[in-house]
Amino acid sequence: MGAVAIGLAVHAGWTEAFDRALLFAFAPPAGLVAFVQMVTWLGNATTRIAVAALVALWLLMARDLRRALVLGGVVAGGMILNTACKLIVLRPRPDLLARLDHVTTSSFPSGHAANATILYVALAWLAPERHRSAALAAALVLAAAIGLSRIALAVHWPSDVAAGWCLGLAWAIAWRRPLAAGAAG
Repeated sequence: MGAVAIGLAVHAGWTEAFDRALLFAFAPPAGLVAFVQMVTWLGNATTRIAVAALVALWLLMARDLRRALVLGGVVAGGMILNTACKLIVLRPRPDLLARLDHVTTSSFPSGHAANATILYVALAWLAPERHRSAALAAALVLAAAIGLSRIALAVHWPSDVAAGWCLGLAWAIAWRRPLAAGAAG
């Protein structure tokens, strides 16, 4: 619901001043660009798929086929959902600053923000209950950093990132029970 509300605000032009101001505010000094690119790498499709595959393999080795399949479905389904949203909205990328990362798709919602939130929150649901709060906090901090890196690299408007976080969190929460079920401890 949050992503839809943000999308409507973007369409109405209500986020333009906010987006422009934050895009300039988050521009990193030259010495931090490599660090910001490293953070964004944690949300790249290749990294996310590799992490999800390794965790699914670990679940399979632990004889937890159900949660391995659910994790794969959550991650793949989230990627499809985000791509569908991009194809519907077709928002252009920011062009006010030099882009510091290669991009090929439209801007809204941020795939890095949405899909990183989906993956890392889904992984937090897999944690044993006694560690789940800490895992969830770490997942949210990581997803926040990845989303903010997309603004700093000037490849997303801040509203794209906020919508990505909303979409990703809603999708991950929808899958909490099947992922958390069976996590002992």
